[in-house]
Amino acid sequence: MNTFREYHPGVTALYFLAVITVNIVVFDPVLFGISFVSQSVFYLYLKGTRAGILFAGKCLAFVVMCTVVNAFVNHRGGSVLFFAGGLPVTLECIFYGIMTGFLLSDSILSFSCYHSIMTSEKVMCLTGNFFPSFSLVLSMALGLVPKLKRDYGKLRENHKFVKNYKVQTGILSALIGFSLEDSLEMGVSMRYRGFGRGKRTSVYGRRFQVRDGILLSVIFLCAASGMAVYVRSGTGLEVFPFIEYYYNGAGLAAYMIFTVLYNIPMALNVKEELKWKRIVSKI
Repeated sequence: MNTFREYHPGVTALYFLAVITVNIVVFDPVLFGISFVSQSVFYLYLKGTRAGILFAGKCLAFVVMCTVVNAFVNHRGGSVLFFAGGLPVTLECIFYGIMTGFLLSDSILSFSCYHSIMTSEKVMCLTGNFFPSFSLVLSMALGLVPKLKRDYGKLRENHKFVKNYKVQTGILSALIGFSLEDSLEMGVSMRYRGFGRGKRTSVYGRRFQVRDGILLSVIFLCAASGMAVYVRSGTGLEVFPFIEYYYNGAGLAAYMIFTVLYNIPMALNVKEELKWKRIVSKI
């Protein structure tokens, strides 16, 4: 059960836009931690425990990779830990690599959750009336990747005991042939169905309801108030030349507001789950 998926596509798209914007604008270690935990839990809810833990582990491995690369590429900072090849490795560069890794990991998690919520039909609902050609190309691209993956799996299953280089090359040629054939058939079909001629109507009709407006107001209020309180509180992080972190009571209030923002989808889903269990228990 995923209640958040049932809201208007524009509201869900604006939610992920707000979350990603906050992650990019506010470079703060506490905020990155809150975002990572919240988005990981939501991804775990969407994809299941095994897939969620595996993906979160990959994100943490990506953080480690960013830390190592930044430590040996960037040599700024005053706290030298040791020398590698005559070049200093500083505590500030390691910390900055960790922050950058979590920034990218949080963005990846947010986009992964976005991809699970915003299907191609919802994207076409938002862009179809304004950018019909872009909407069509985007929906075709989103459907092409899973189809190629399925076709590749079928071809590999037929040649799983053959390890010849020519066979692998043949599989690639077959995939390209399948893609061109499907594109040609779709183009001919759309041409004879009259695509691009006359007035276009929208297939996916979704009305903006009262609950959508309420949720949109909550998202905007949390994002705007959290940013305003955070900026006015003076909370922030300085990495170079030395690590300095400032926070106060207003900064803690901003963290609480951002926590509410990041956990809106899970709160809606948990609320619906509890409501459903209460109804079942009365039967």
